[in-house]
Amino acid sequence: MISVDVKRKDGIIEKLTIKGHAMFDTYGKDIVCAGVSSSLITTINAIISFDENAISYKENIFELENIKKDNITNKLLENLVEVLKETQKQYGKNIKVKEENL
Repeated sequence: MISVDVKRKDGIIEKLTIKGHAMFDTYGKDIVCAGVSSSLITTINAIISFDENAISYKENIFELENIKKDNITNKLLENLVEVLKETQKQYGKNIKVKEENL
């Protein structure tokens, strides 16, 4: 299962962690993993296109941290979270989104 942990403070995403494998299908054929990866990479690339210092991230676990607290970055991350929550509605056995306010 893909685990998504979203941590917010004062309505702003402070940290976002995505890890695991959806197990919907075998590696290389898993549409849930492909959708999550595509959404994540698109979001990271969009944020970096506005400001290459807006986030830092670790690959494999996909942990976004040191997130710049600006309107564009937060809106793009909120959009990502909404996409992941929509994915959870369709594939609840394969992805779980957990949100926490700090």
